[in-house]
Amino acid sequence: MKEDNFINRIVPNIYSDDLEQSRAFYHGFLNMDIVMDRGWVLTFASRTNPTAQINVLENQKKEKLDNERIFLSIEVSDVNSMYKKATEQGLDVTYPIANEPWGVRRFFVRDPNGAIINLLSHNS
Repeated sequence: MKEDNFINRIVPNIYSDDLEQSRAFYHGFLNMDIVMDRGWVLTFASRTNPTAQINVLENQKKEKLDNERIFLSIEVSDVNSMYKKATEQGLDVTYPIANEPWGVRRFFVRDPNGAIINLLSHNS
């Protein structure tokens, strides 16, 4: 396992009942670029610091506890080694490692506080 795995960025996630209002606020008011729009998730980035980002996800209105939502997305240099480390340490992996159609490889792990963390790497 690589010991030199590093974090590229950390992106907070917000859930929205109205993505268009969120678009108006973050893009229109805060003047952030829309760097990803999948219909159910919008990623906004600072124009002067593109790693300063925020995700706004459509609130699916499912009956879930707040700590069952994804709180943070953390981009790492080697998601495979992080997945191996999580399973070796017996951590609560709530979504197994997978390649997603929007170009990331990711898995979800629960932190000690119950928050779900999305660990990912972009596919090359």
